[in-house]
Amino acid sequence: MDTDVLAEKSEELLALARQHGYPISVYQLARWHRAGLLPRPQQHPLKGGRGTCSLYPPGTGEQLLLLCSLRTCERRLAHLAWRVWLAGYRVEGKLIRIQLQRAAVRLTLWWQWLAGFKQAASQADAEQTLDWIECYAQGPLRWQPLRRIRKRVGRKHFSTFLSRLLDLTTEDGSERAVSDDEYEWQLDMRILARGLGLEKRFTSKRKALEYYLLGFLLPRLRWFFRWSQELAWEELLEHVTAFEVLQARDELLTWLMRQGTARQLRDQFPDDYPLWEIDLQEYFRALSPDDQALVLVVWLALRTLPSSWRDRMPAIIIGPDGCSYANPEEQDGKAHQTW
Repeated sequence: MDTDVLAEKSEELLALARQHGYPISVYQLARWHRAGLLPRPQQHPLKGGRGTCSLYPPGTGEQLLLLCSLRTCERRLAHLAWRVWLAGYRVEGKLIRIQLQRAAVRLTLWWQWLAGFKQAASQADAEQTLDWIECYAQGPLRWQPLRRIRKRVGRKHFSTFLSRLLDLTTEDGSERAVSDDEYEWQLDMRILARGLGLEKRFTSKRKALEYYLLGFLLPRLRWFFRWSQELAWEELLEHVTAFEVLQARDELLTWLMRQGTARQLRDQFPDDYPLWEIDLQEYFRALSPDDQALVLVVWLALRTLPSSWRDRMPAIIIGPDGCSYANPEEQDGKAHQTW
């Protein structure tokens, strides 16, 4: 089929936008395609006369309408480009690459800050460290996921959540001090589980909490934090092609869609099944483009996980009695008692 027949003229695009309540100008249309937010048109000679007309690739009209709708609440071209690209449309590749590079820099700075904080905490007494955490927990939070977690666990318990999460980033974060009070420890674990998304009714059951939180989730979080601190985030994108970025985007969105579909089957799960209140798909959609780029960079890194780290990932073993969880460190005799 001749693509020229399906191509869309600039006049047709402008009329389509006006029809949907977006009175954009020829200048605006040209500005967007020059900025890389729309496909570049091809100049074709007019039949039976002088001059040329601009023909855009098929599908440009749909992309234009999405761009116009996004522009009602967002004016930054970089963020508009990210939203359009995330919806599956083609934009200038360098616009996406810049977003990912900035996200990689943020991850590097985060882990550098964490290393500095842990070093300062090791040189201070425990009370001073708790004061630092308490001050941060009560103050304004710029990152939206942390604000949501604070709302889930309550401002009163948010510092406890941060303290236990910080424990997971240390080499001995799995070790439980003998002097820990049993009741306080259980309470802290329930606060941590609530912050990570488990339902409140589930976290009240000690056996289930011990099995899923301590046996499944925390070993994987500990592995993830150790891996994240050792990874050279800014070098990661140097070895990733544009096609791999597209693959990672589609994989991430498909995985999130499946998580959203699974939530519709919650009523079919047994009563003792751990249910998560967090809708990951909705969380991701609510993130800013900068934070969405950060999630995609992490996904890209997990796709290229070296075998040395893959072998250290806690395993899920399916046996006759159901699932069990094996931590490679436990197999080497290095595990700590966690309950």
